[in-house]
Amino acid sequence: MDSDLRRATLAKLIDNPSPAVEKRLSEELRSVENVLASDAEFDRLQDALKTLAVLAPRFHGAVVPIVSGFVRSVGTRVLLHEGQPIEEQEYRYRSAGHLIRDAIEVPNTIRYAHIPEVVDFLLELSRSADAEVRQKAEGALEDFAKFNLHHFNSLGAQPQLEIVARLGSLDDDQLRDNAAAVRRVLNTVLSSVMEGQNWTYNMLTLSRGSVPSGGGVAEMRLSAIELLKRMYPLKVEVAYRKSILNALDSATHRERVSQSAESNRMFERDARVVLEFMCDLVPTEPLPVVQTIEHDAYWDFYHAPSADVEAAALRVRDAVAGHAEYQLYKQFVGFDGIFGDWEKLRSHDEEWDHSNTKRQEAARAYAQSINNENQAEWHARILEFAKTESDDVATFPVFYHFLELLAQRKPDLVMGLIEGHEARMRPFLIPMLIGLHSSSRKADVEALERRWIVAGEHLIAIAKSMFKDNGDRVPTLATIVRRATEIDDRDTLAISMGIAASLYVRGSEPAKQVFMDGLRALALHHDARWARRYWFGSDFRALAVKLEPHERTEVLSSLISLPELDYQTEEVLRAIGEHDIESIVSFLSKRLEAETQERADRRAQGRSALEDKFEAIPYSLHGLQKLLSQYPKELLTMVRESFKDDEARVMFPYRGGGRLLKGAFPNFEHQLQAPLLGFVASGDEQDLEFALAVLRTYGGNAPILDVCKAIVMVVPENSRAWRELAAALETTGGVWGEYGLAEAYERKRDELAAWLADPDDKVRSFAQWLSAKLDSLSAAERQRADEDIALRKYQYGEGNLDG
Repeated sequence: MDSDLRRATLAKLIDNPSPAVEKRLSEELRSVENVLASDAEFDRLQDALKTLAVLAPRFHGAVVPIVSGFVRSVGTRVLLHEGQPIEEQEYRYRSAGHLIRDAIEVPNTIRYAHIPEVVDFLLELSRSADAEVRQKAEGALEDFAKFNLHHFNSLGAQPQLEIVARLGSLDDDQLRDNAAAVRRVLNTVLSSVMEGQNWTYNMLTLSRGSVPSGGGVAEMRLSAIELLKRMYPLKVEVAYRKSILNALDSATHRERVSQSAESNRMFERDARVVLEFMCDLVPTEPLPVVQTIEHDAYWDFYHAPSADVEAAALRVRDAVAGHAEYQLYKQFVGFDGIFGDWEKLRSHDEEWDHSNTKRQEAARAYAQSINNENQAEWHARILEFAKTESDDVATFPVFYHFLELLAQRKPDLVMGLIEGHEARMRPFLIPMLIGLHSSSRKADVEALERRWIVAGEHLIAIAKSMFKDNGDRVPTLATIVRRATEIDDRDTLAISMGIAASLYVRGSEPAKQVFMDGLRALALHHDARWARRYWFGSDFRALAVKLEPHERTEVLSSLISLPELDYQTEEVLRAIGEHDIESIVSFLSKRLEAETQERADRRAQGRSALEDKFEAIPYSLHGLQKLLSQYPKELLTMVRESFKDDEARVMFPYRGGGRLLKGAFPNFEHQLQAPLLGFVASGDEQDLEFALAVLRTYGGNAPILDVCKAIVMVVPENSRAWRELAAALETTGGVWGEYGLAEAYERKRDELAAWLADPDDKVRSFAQWLSAKLDSLSAAERQRADEDIALRKYQYGEGNLDG
């Protein structure tokens, strides 16, 4: 019996209490348990997991122990496929990780009956070394903790109460080990929203409502808040503490003011508890954490639903205002700080000053105020501020400005920071180097840079410090490129190319040679990362105009091996193509040839079609579209040249040349049709085949009828070309509704009505043949839709069912 049919039969027996059924189901459970305990055949294990999910409601007490034992042991087994060990290239589709992810779903139907056990099962998997298993387990925990609008009336907050209670029973070490998953769960249970789904045979309705205070919600929320407060001091890392504050802050939010006074009091209570906790933290926490507290407290104040919550938020504000060191920190690094009077900011949006002008003025004043008496204090302060972590150093513009000014005014202090705390100050080397080059310590910083270059250290920082330079340091940039080439530091090469382009545009002629040296070094490794870094810059556009023909050829050659052309690379190509379209057409031709060769190599080497995939042309063009659309004849001629072997002909509409034409002419524009008709008129069999392939690329939704008619008039009746044209015209694209496809066929038949009266016999004959075919397709599709509707009515009913 087919596995799916067997499971469907078992599902119908679940609620049958007869002894015979009990025996049958028990035998199935034992069989599943034996397979999961010791089998190694991947398909049998996957089938057993699906069967266990069906049996779960009848044997709910056995499910979690069975799947727990399975996920702990399956990783040690040598998995088989049809009796043979699974090959490495197949492992991505048939691995222990895949089976474990399937196992995560097995307890879904019985999770409310065994909440502590399911929580422990998912927590264990959330610590997996497999990132995909870890992510799915955390997601399953989060889904488990959500309020379901349709279950709340019967369950209330009991599941969430038990989940929080189980997490609260963990000791501190266990909470530390499971911190990420626990935080996600607590963030979820503190949501102010519950959702639900209603299904019918033809409709899905999503419902959304506010969480009330009854059913145990108020008690559960307070327990979750207290658990987060307990977790807060368990780790000292700033990122961890900010994540706990973020989860706590979710307790201060709600959808809207409720009509229930009890619910309003619950949300206000939770907001006050969180704000009081944050207020107590202000004097002792690291400065980046204080910034998070200020930011969250302001928005709690802005949305305060009552005077009590507003007052609690203002107490946080006052505590922050009294933190003198934080006030300095905010001036320099306060990308999330609140600047201005809170009451005025809430009342008048224009009070917000989104510029850094005032802060930069303050930074200049502080830089000028540093003297021998307070220099040691500022030394320590700068080191403390430099601890702030960010994925983007552009969040520190004021601190950058300050350090550059300080390096000019107090070069001894800044040299001391670099030489004594190199690792700490590494993210801020660029402004310090810029400033030092304008100071009395210029010779010393140049000597330091020479040592770094020899050691291969801080090359990017040195290169970027030249961005404001007038070109005097191009020899140093050339030295950086040579050293980066020697140690294969490709990031430095790409960044140095951008700096060189900028210096060249500002008048430094030797900088172009540095750009080309970097390009050649990267090209040796088929690496074109520079294109993604500088695609948007006016510097490269200006440089592209000045490149010699052989230099443009080198630039384009470096891009041929890119696995795909993203929109950044397209902008680089457009910058060149605006001055040399022939080179771009040649470049695209070479990429089409490279794609053909890459497929042949992959087949010869036995590699998967999905491995190391090369895509000559993207699905859609961005920057190149307008440029290429001006050259339809040149593009068609080039694409026709690539239309050679059988594979190219068959796959033409789906990749390579077909994609290129559709990208350049997405709507089969008139300027493409005219030269395409030239291929039809030639009478050459291969030209006709090429024109048919172009039409298949666009399909029946594009305005292809005129070209189709031209082909019909020159090919024999009932030929293969008719079938090709029918395939193109029958293509519908996206449709809507149960009868959408049938209606699309009928519209296409109606579009051919005028052909039935055409003076050309071949055109009339083709229209009659295709109209009859479309009528047949429409009738079959209507029958299929009727059967599908009847089946869905049987499965889901015609009324509402809770999802």
